[in-house]
Amino acid sequence: MTQLDTNDYVIRYETFINDVLKEDLRQVDLRLQEVNGEITDLIQQKHSLKVIMDKSIHPNGFKTQVNLGCNFFMEAAVSDTSKLLMNIGLNHYLEFNIEEANRYLDVRIKAFEKKAEELKNQSAETKAHIKLMLFHIGKIQNKQGYGIS
Repeated sequence: MTQLDTNDYVIRYETFINDVLKEDLRQVDLRLQEVNGEITDLIQQKHSLKVIMDKSIHPNGFKTQVNLGCNFFMEAAVSDTSKLLMNIGLNHYLEFNIEEANRYLDVRIKAFEKKAEELKNQSAETKAHIKLMLFHIGKIQNKQGYGIS
């Protein structure tokens, strides 16, 4: 292999690392941030549900403000908290009792945690590919430096 061929291989490998692998890694990291945000939201919903249901804090229900649209708010009092409506996606709401709502949130949290684990593994795999390619670039450059073919 001539020095020109070696330089061409090194440039191709570096281009592949920068244009493909690092972009893949960036996309996986962005998706992981989204999934972690979803997990955080679901945990917050679970905590809010616990606070709403706590009879020591709200013995006669609770008061809240409801956005009617265009940032017009109306005060509301909720005395019966045995059932609630939850957005299950695509602005579809389903009525749950407290136990069902907790189970639903637990299942969603586990599903997103599984997805986060998959994305972490994918990220680690891409990082390993980058390191492996950099290692091989170093070996190619070392061989070129010593004049070994």
